[in-house]
Amino acid sequence: MRGGTHLTATRPPVDALRTWMERFIDFMAAKHRMADALAVVLTDDSEKLHTRALLADAVTHLLTAVRDQSAARPGVNAQDVLMALGGISLMAASEEQCDLATRLIDLLPHGIVTS
Repeated sequence: MRGGTHLTATRPPVDALRTWMERFIDFMAAKHRMADALAVVLTDDSEKLHTRALLADAVTHLLTAVRDQSAARPGVNAQDVLMALGGISLMAASEEQCDLATRLIDLLPHGIVTS
């Protein structure tokens, strides 16, 4: 799920962030049983730190690119984005809920980027 560097090299930053988030949700939907594991990765400070760090690094890279291109809301960080994506993946864990996940992912960049 890293891929942030490649995406920012090939797409505008906001589009790169949106694409990464969509791929993340697709990955979680494919591994719907991993939703509980994701909650642990995002909130447990024990053995899951490495995975959380890899995800946070990818999102931090994407957020930095967004900030470099436009005015991003102050205080938005990788953990905020990952927690939002974790919530979306829990809400849209079934294939029937793919449209919901897409709609929710469409909302996230609007909460990150100011116009």
